[in-house]
Amino acid sequence: MSEHRIPGKLICVIFRSVEEQLGENGLNTLLRRSGLDHYIDNPPPDDDTPALELEPFKKAIGSVVDLFGEKAAKPLLLRWGKLVFQYALESRPTMFGLAGLTTTFLSEERKMRFILSRVLAELDKLFGVAHILTEDETHFHVEVKDCYYCGGVKSSECICWQPVGFWTSLMTWITGKEHEVKEIECKAQGKESCKFTIAKQGKNAAKEAS
Repeated sequence: MSEHRIPGKLICVIFRSVEEQLGENGLNTLLRRSGLDHYIDNPPPDDDTPALELEPFKKAIGSVVDLFGEKAAKPLLLRWGKLVFQYALESRPTMFGLAGLTTTFLSEERKMRFILSRVLAELDKLFGVAHILTEDETHFHVEVKDCYYCGGVKSSECICWQPVGFWTSLMTWITGKEHEVKEIECKAQGKESCKFTIAKQGKNAAKEAS
């Protein structure tokens, strides 16, 4: 897993997001804390060239929590997740275009299942970490056993906010509605894996049904 490298373009997107929210000094502090100070004033190539191994990226996520605390880290990492989705959407136009075309005549639930399974397979390739998809009547469930999203941090709370941001954006793209996405178990809590639930019913539909 440590040999898997994340594309430079995605790293640049995340670095710019940190700088926008925390300023240049905040970004540089994070890079130094994460052992990535060689990127200060020298970012990786802004293209799909494999640039950063997963372990340093995992350390950077943990450093966000360590430096800024869980409360301040949450919105930053949620935004990271949304930016990763935008990166996936822009860098895989054929996959998303075909997914939209293929699912035109499917029911909304079948459309969600089809696209979610394929996007999770792409995440497996992008990060080199397996995302296991199951479901019940009301929710999709995603389990990540070798989870890096929590950055090796220990906490009493679930702290994998990056995938929550990603899947929230994905589900809105699929259905045009906001779906509740929650982490229910986290390795940060000492659990064996990180587990997430994604509501099949959008929030607007849930309100109308009630």
